[in-house]
Amino acid sequence: MNEKKKLRIPSMVWIFIAFVPWIFYWVLAGMGYTAAAILSGLAVSLAINGYRFAIRKMKILDMVTLAFLAVAAFVTFALGSDLLVFYGGVLTDIALALMAWGSLIAGNPFTYDYAKENWDKAFWKDPIFIETNQIITAVWGGVFTTQALIGGSAMVLGLEGTARIILVAVIPRSLLATGIAFSAWFPQWYPQRAAARLSGQRFSGIPEGVFGLRVVEFMPLVFSPEAACDLSGQALRATVQFHLSGDGGGTGWLEIDSGRCTFHPGEAAQPTLVIESPAEVWTAVARGEMSGSEAYLTKAYTATGDLEMLLRLDAMFGGGDR
Repeated sequence: MNEKKKLRIPSMVWIFIAFVPWIFYWVLAGMGYTAAAILSGLAVSLAINGYRFAIRKMKILDMVTLAFLAVAAFVTFALGSDLLVFYGGVLTDIALALMAWGSLIAGNPFTYDYAKENWDKAFWKDPIFIETNQIITAVWGGVFTTQALIGGSAMVLGLEGTARIILVAVIPRSLLATGIAFSAWFPQWYPQRAAARLSGQRFSGIPEGVFGLRVVEFMPLVFSPEAACDLSGQALRATVQFHLSGDGGGTGWLEIDSGRCTFHPGEAAQPTLVIESPAEVWTAVARGEMSGSEAYLTKAYTATGDLEMLLRLDAMFGGGDR
């Protein structure tokens, strides 16, 4: 029986959770309940940071959120100031923009903290991994800066009614949704292109220390879109399911479509090809230490489904080198 892979919450889910205190704040403050907005956001932020502190994985975004809401509570309740009533929206966007740009300048882009949740330490110093998160963080910096400028413009122009709601609430929150969507899509698209740009060819190696199902997660970075085409040049569509047993094993699948390859944990609905292998065997195949075809013929692993697709895996993920 295959060993179950430990459940990991995707990094994008954690980023969404990090924004929950802000969502409470923005919604309630937009309805005119500034005090409730601050207190509810602060309570949620305390819970998130308490959990992060307990597991010793503090995040820049979570800490900035807590600091801002704590200061907001002090200014509003201790000093009796209406500062947050009138300028809360713009101030939150300025704080988030400073957090994003500041983390980027400091060499620790805030999205990098979340990406590390999903990837083995062997990836963390990879230049493509770092560059991907630098770009995502820069996009977030642009989102927050744009929100601050739009909100500030609405106040300077003295807009009221529908126009103010659109500028202060609708457009900024739409930009927020765009940032989340970009953060989910970009890591699936960019690494392959970056690898080709940096080396003149596909990324050619899997970092030391990456083993078992983690190797399957890394395979999209060594994917060759050219090899995933038929004789007419039409891009193939396939799903390759992996069941890896033993130490480092688990279940996941690769989706090949439109010249792209993406990894997904769990079970595919209708896989084109199913590979069952000891983790150490597939690790050796993926590293090019063992021929995938020979390993199959010697029954080092088993495969069912489209075996023609199996024979193409070496070319699609190893350049035919194995």
